[in-house]
Amino acid sequence: MVVAMRNGETKMSKPSLAFRLIVLLCSFLLLVGGAAAQEVITLQFFYPVGVAGPLAQAIDGYVAEFNATHDHIQVEPVFTGGYAENMARATAAILSGQPPDVAILLGIDIYTLIQLEGIIPLDDYIASEDGLDIDDFFDAFMANNIADDQVWSIPWQRSTPILYYNKDAFAEVGLDPDTPPATWDELVEYGKQLVVSDGDNVTRWGVEVPTSFWIFANFAIQAGQHIGSLGDDPCAVYLDTPEAIEALAFLRRLQEEGVMPDGANAWGTAPADFIAGAAAMIYHSTGSLSTLLANSPFEVGTAFMPAGEAGYGANVGGGNYYIMKDIAPERQDAAWEFIRWMVRPEQIGQWGIDSGYVAPRNAAWEVDPLMSYAAEVPQASTARFQLEYAVKEFPATYGGQEIQVITTQAIEAVNTGEQSPADALAVAQERANEVLIQNGCEL
Repeated sequence: MVVAMRNGETKMSKPSLAFRLIVLLCSFLLLVGGAAAQEVITLQFFYPVGVAGPLAQAIDGYVAEFNATHDHIQVEPVFTGGYAENMARATAAILSGQPPDVAILLGIDIYTLIQLEGIIPLDDYIASEDGLDIDDFFDAFMANNIADDQVWSIPWQRSTPILYYNKDAFAEVGLDPDTPPATWDELVEYGKQLVVSDGDNVTRWGVEVPTSFWIFANFAIQAGQHIGSLGDDPCAVYLDTPEAIEALAFLRRLQEEGVMPDGANAWGTAPADFIAGAAAMIYHSTGSLSTLLANSPFEVGTAFMPAGEAGYGANVGGGNYYIMKDIAPERQDAAWEFIRWMVRPEQIGQWGIDSGYVAPRNAAWEVDPLMSYAAEVPQASTARFQLEYAVKEFPATYGGQEIQVITTQAIEAVNTGEQSPADALAVAQERANEVLIQNGCEL
């Protein structure tokens, strides 16, 4: 402050106490404001990879790109293994009170996660100014995301099984490489022609079908029975119906006719055998497409799964984004921002290219890079078109993880010749009912 002296000179007076307090307060507010502006929310993100290929590196790359463009949010990706391991780890984290902030988990895990009180519904986020056009996502992929009239997850790595076949092998035995089998009977017929033997040693099987609850559900649909609920009923399992028995009997027939190896067929064996030329056709997830195209030393064909008595049918699968419940609201907001970024049409389209999973929203197919890629690689569209015949994934139930295991064990019992299809599925139905009752279902 300037003060006039009697002699005409001036001098600076000492600042008053009030003035100094104001300066200190302003400085403090600037420091606090700056700290708030610089605060970074770090999210923990659990994700699985359930199919062949280096897909973990692709997801880590997307996360790195997100982090580079979002100063206020940083995501730490945690690869947790396959779907079962991922769900087990997420469940343990939820029960410990230290959940991840965001996770990719199976659509069929929805009821278990709701029972655990581990996730939040996303309807408010979807309807907000920073929301999503949920109607842009394919209906078949939204079916497992809804419970109690609320949306609980957003589709990401979604799939159906498809038929992969070796076009060179088809030509070798006189089959039209552009005409894959369209029915169960044709699958057997073509399979017999494609088998190659060296004495008693089979060097190429006609077809391989993994021993899996997920694959079996497709055969049941093709026989006329969805073995789970088509609606919002977490207590519905239909394993011992005539149609389900027919489906399992057909899988056994493939072995008895000599076109598929005896015993249980591991999930990861089929794509490896296909690439090696040891199987001319396989049933597998469309999520394996990119790996099979990149590594097969022959032309790869893709087709709908052959139709059964009831026609074509597919059981969707794959993982969705969930936001955890027991985290701070600002972390939930940040998780939503991350999800919105990951499912942008261009981004989720790139994921479809990198992985082979079906980009789950229409807009992704209408813009590059996926639009151009699909024009160049027609195999990429097979599963998308098969969605016309697709239904909700099995088992979308309480105790779903246990029912998956029970169903797969029934298939194994038949594939190994230990039980008939009817006996194996009767036991499986009884065991599944016990799981449902333990989880509060009234049957």
